[in-house]
Amino acid sequence: MTTWRRYLLVGVLVAAGDVVLPVGLGRDVVYCLIGTSGVVAIVVGARRNRPAHPVAWYLMAAGTAVWVLGDLMYSWYEHVELIEPFPSLADVPYLAAYPVLAAGLWVLVRSRGPDRRLAALLDSAILMVGLGLLSWVFLIEPTWAAGGPMLARIVGVAYPLGDVLLFAGLVRLATATGVWNTPSRLLAGSIGLLLVTDSLFEAASFVPAIDAHIPLLDPGWLVAYVLWGAAALHPSMRELSTPAPERAKGMQAGRLVALAAAVSIGPAILGGELIAGGPLHAWAVVIALSLLMPLVLVRMFRMVRQLVDQAERLGQLADTDYVTGLASRRRFAARLDELLGGDHPQDAIVLLIDLVRFSEINDTLGDRTGDAILHAVGDRLRELAGASALVARVGGDTFAVLDPSIGTSQEADDAAVRIRRALEPPLELPDLSVSVEVSVGALVLPEDAADPVLALHRADVALSAAKARPGRIARYGTEMETGGSLEPLLIGELRAALEHGEIVLHYQPQVQMSTGRVLGVEALARWQHPHHGLLGPDKFIGAAEQTGLIGPLTQYVLDAALEQSARWRSDGLNLTVAVNLSVRNLLDPGLVEDVRAALQRHRLEPEALELEITESSAMLDLRRSMQVLGTLAHMGVMLSIDDYGTGHSSLAYLQRLPVQRLKIDRSFVTGMVHDDASAAIVRSTIDLARNLRLDVIAEGVEDDQTLLVLHEMGCFAVQGFGLGRPVAAPAIPELIERIQGRLPGILGTPVLTGAIPHPRR
Repeated sequence: MTTWRRYLLVGVLVAAGDVVLPVGLGRDVVYCLIGTSGVVAIVVGARRNRPAHPVAWYLMAAGTAVWVLGDLMYSWYEHVELIEPFPSLADVPYLAAYPVLAAGLWVLVRSRGPDRRLAALLDSAILMVGLGLLSWVFLIEPTWAAGGPMLARIVGVAYPLGDVLLFAGLVRLATATGVWNTPSRLLAGSIGLLLVTDSLFEAASFVPAIDAHIPLLDPGWLVAYVLWGAAALHPSMRELSTPAPERAKGMQAGRLVALAAAVSIGPAILGGELIAGGPLHAWAVVIALSLLMPLVLVRMFRMVRQLVDQAERLGQLADTDYVTGLASRRRFAARLDELLGGDHPQDAIVLLIDLVRFSEINDTLGDRTGDAILHAVGDRLRELAGASALVARVGGDTFAVLDPSIGTSQEADDAAVRIRRALEPPLELPDLSVSVEVSVGALVLPEDAADPVLALHRADVALSAAKARPGRIARYGTEMETGGSLEPLLIGELRAALEHGEIVLHYQPQVQMSTGRVLGVEALARWQHPHHGLLGPDKFIGAAEQTGLIGPLTQYVLDAALEQSARWRSDGLNLTVAVNLSVRNLLDPGLVEDVRAALQRHRLEPEALELEITESSAMLDLRRSMQVLGTLAHMGVMLSIDDYGTGHSSLAYLQRLPVQRLKIDRSFVTGMVHDDASAAIVRSTIDLARNLRLDVIAEGVEDDQTLLVLHEMGCFAVQGFGLGRPVAAPAIPELIERIQGRLPGILGTPVLTGAIPHPRR
């Protein structure tokens, strides 16, 4: 048992036992010893626990010691002088103890830091006036009216006034800023017990029933001494002398009840006296109410002001996004209404910016990193937008910019391009460097929308269109509304589609240029929807990313593609199958084992599988990407960079990643016959890959002329609609036969016979 508990237990037991001792000098000695123990306990506790401001506890020890001195002097008069004079010199230390104890409490409260809250002072004043009225009616006035010598009447009245002073210290302790812990509860109990016992003792002078049992009041004072000492011995008494943390302003229910009780004391006294038919204390009540009313009015004004401040604070919180510190969707909509709500709508542009595959990043790297990414993107947008623009976070991974300083279509396009480029450099977070891609939808006000609700809708339409475009930028046009978007409807159905096998695979051949032979196929997901028919990936991949199902979807495609590859090989069709990896798959610690298990399940060698990753996904966490891709490459799985040229390209990263192929994005290949710049990019990419010992596959080959140009450049392989569109697995053999029968005449090379050779590594 701890020291303070032992002292409290023994002290309370001895105080209770003091009542049964016979009246006499021995009982008074025990009484004074208990009081002295309280003084010693306070001093010992202050020295042992070393509070930051020990003077408060030493003042309380001094006040208790002065009170015990009064007990000693009273015992001297009672048992040595055999008289009980009133007043006597014993009253001097008794009365002196009140201000000393109250000073100790006030110093203790002040040591928590200067309490600048006027509300606490007002509450203390209201409660003191209420208690003062009670003391006047039931103690002070009866004591004064009892008659006797003037000195006796003055001393008799001084005790209730001392109690009011001590009560003021208790109120300040209860309303002070800081913790309400065990020592503060022990102090409050001690002071409360002193006040009750004092009041009963003072009432004994005119209440015979109490006067007949005066000795029974002794345990009240004694337990108060013990409680004060136990509070000082408690280790957490140091917390009462340390600076208090800031505390939110508020009004506790208990304080409201106490204030209401203090205000109602006067009317309650008058009502009771009217019922009892006794003399009325009308003047005392009037004076008390005249003091209370200004205090209550000021307190009510403060309460109303506090409610207004809280309402403003809540409004500010509602207008602010808690993750990024940017404006919220509510504030953004309100600002839109300000610009468009008048008779003369103001010109402005709206840009919606969405982070590509953010749900995968968040699922893979965790919420903490996801929040850091959102915060970093918000900071970059705020720097880019300027002081006149409002930047907001309007969705999970969607930001908005409202800029009234510009308002033309060309300016909107330029701003969208500028923002997309500004977000391309990696975001430097505390623990890692992360690259993100964004889609940007632009809207011109009031040209494209003159209503806030319509503006938000059309900006979202533009953003949806941007997600489907290679450059990921789109400005709103009425043609975007045609047909609407199925993505919001499909989000909730995708999980069931995976479970019911509605996701099917189509395959597009990849042709080796040197032989004209189909060396492999790329697996492309399609959704055989029961109501909307066959849907391409652009209709549901976004839904998979938003719902976090892109990982299970990729695993589903991987397993189905390998199963089909095994069937083809059993039929003598030796084809590699390429599967696209998502960011979530690439950073999934279980990816390697999942791939190994799928290959073993379908009894395939690793060379039968090609995994395609985008530059952006590899750059997201380069260290992790290199580790996972290195393990896959060591297994023998073919690795390729998909959509090369559209992401965050870096020759240094490209040289370090263990990939064997580059797939040039169709945006460069499709127009290369008539666009010298595109042709130069393709040619330089092929030359670069050759020097790095990488194979190049060109996507988007739409015609024979493009095919011949790529053949002349020495491209390793090609795929595109000009060779063959994606088809279901049963149609692949016929498509391969048609391609291999047609290309020799175009390329001027014979088709090799026998097994299809594995592409060079």
